[in-house]
Amino acid sequence: MRLYRLLIVDDEPYTVDGLYEFLQEADLPEIEMYKAYSAEEALQRLDRAKFDLVISDIRMPGMNGLQLQKKIKARWPACRVIFLTGINDADYVREALREGSADYLLKTEGDEPILAAIRKAIGELERELMNERVLTMAEARLREALPALRNDWFRRLLQYGIEENGLSQTKLDELECPLQAKLPVLLIVGRVDRWPTVLSATDRSLLMYAIENVVQEHFEPIASQWIAVDESYFTLLAQPRTRVESEEGGLDGPDDSPRWERAVRFAQGALDTVQTACARLLKLSVSVVCGREPIDWVDLTERSSSMRNALVVGVGDGNSMMLLNGGSAGERATRERDEAAAARRKERFGNALENGDSIAAREALEDWFQGAETYPLYVEAYYAAANRLLRLANRWGVSERPGAGFRLEELMNIRAHPSREEAILFLQETADRLIRDKRATQQDRAHCIVDKVNRIIRERMQEDVSLTALADAVYLNPTYLSMLYKQVTGANISEIIVQLRLERAKELLADSRYKIHEVAAAIGFDNAGYFARFFRKHAGVGPQEYRNQSSV
Repeated sequence: MRLYRLLIVDDEPYTVDGLYEFLQEADLPEIEMYKAYSAEEALQRLDRAKFDLVISDIRMPGMNGLQLQKKIKARWPACRVIFLTGINDADYVREALREGSADYLLKTEGDEPILAAIRKAIGELERELMNERVLTMAEARLREALPALRNDWFRRLLQYGIEENGLSQTKLDELECPLQAKLPVLLIVGRVDRWPTVLSATDRSLLMYAIENVVQEHFEPIASQWIAVDESYFTLLAQPRTRVESEEGGLDGPDDSPRWERAVRFAQGALDTVQTACARLLKLSVSVVCGREPIDWVDLTERSSSMRNALVVGVGDGNSMMLLNGGSAGERATRERDEAAAARRKERFGNALENGDSIAAREALEDWFQGAETYPLYVEAYYAAANRLLRLANRWGVSERPGAGFRLEELMNIRAHPSREEAILFLQETADRLIRDKRATQQDRAHCIVDKVNRIIRERMQEDVSLTALADAVYLNPTYLSMLYKQVTGANISEIIVQLRLERAKELLADSRYKIHEVAAAIGFDNAGYFARFFRKHAGVGPQEYRNQSSV
């Protein structure tokens, strides 16, 4: 169960302080409590941090509890408000519940109903994390993000191939793509030949979206998937829309010549119309290269690269081109396939470094160099890996720290390593050192934060040492600070606050110059009676008894 924040609001200090002390000693889930002696003070706290629960009086000078409730809901809609009041008025009850109050209790009802109301509100908050409304909202947001997720997935598919991305009908259905995984695809690559210089990046994105709409409108008779590759290039994958079952029970394939021939002819004619529409409506010159026949999904990476190169080389003045590409295999296709594989290996190595995974980084390097079979490829792979390591070392500040063991001269000199094996081993060891250094730095920072938090608690014990105040002091989110502190020390911050307060109280009680109420104030207690209960609970004896024992 997560940590909850509770705010007690009343214009009567006695009520606030008494309830605060009672709840501090009650058997409740982990709650961080705060006090406010007016609605205005409550709003100041609500503006600084998120609260989960508010216990408030209704009749207060200036702003009453019902007005405060509306402002709470505007700031933190999920916050539960419990009214604790001396007013037994049915109209107030109805209005409070109508505005979303979690509960309405009379001050004369005693302590147990208050605890029950808090536990009930916490239960509602816990259930809300997984209720249907939250799931529905998440689903709606996912649907809003689906076009971007789909485009990103297909863009990676074009860049790295189906082995890296994985291809299945289930995945296509999840992305709401109309294509069939078991059928080949017709590949089309397009380009905006030249953007007007006055256009901003936003204007270009809008126009690319307009081109997508034009394409989709004219390709409606066949199944297609648009992919925005970058600012100027796009790709279109197409298939005949009808699915036909063969006698063997499988989906029809590329040998279904009549259907595919019609689809290719249709695509070529539709592309001609698209070019005309873009020129007239959008004032943009668009070039396209269309495959002559369907290809397997596995060939998309190398074929899309070769078709893009065809647009780069061009024909004539390079504007409004309509090229047909049969997708010849050969040395160029092999080279492009090797480049795609190298890009995948390079990304694996970079991801392993970022994630601090030494084993994965070593494996990625070995795999990367296995593909570098010639000396030029070996040199290219070495310096690409070395540059990645150097970039991370600079970003993490490793190369600047004394004793880091970062041998820059060797890293950027391939001849410093007599053999291929020694070069790979050196890169692996450098990656290990980088990851170890980063991990040690993170741990050092975590320990520094814990030490600072402990110092703040000791120095400001008589002030606000709540989790929120401590988090503000070290520039962290309160929830993350709580988690980090427990990771480093094995204890909750609340436990350490109790421990340090108890230690300081014992020190002061051992000095007879300090009165009991002065000791209480010095460690952050407004009420000597509450301090006495706190001390007895954690020390086993009362403050005066402890002082008497210490003086013996």
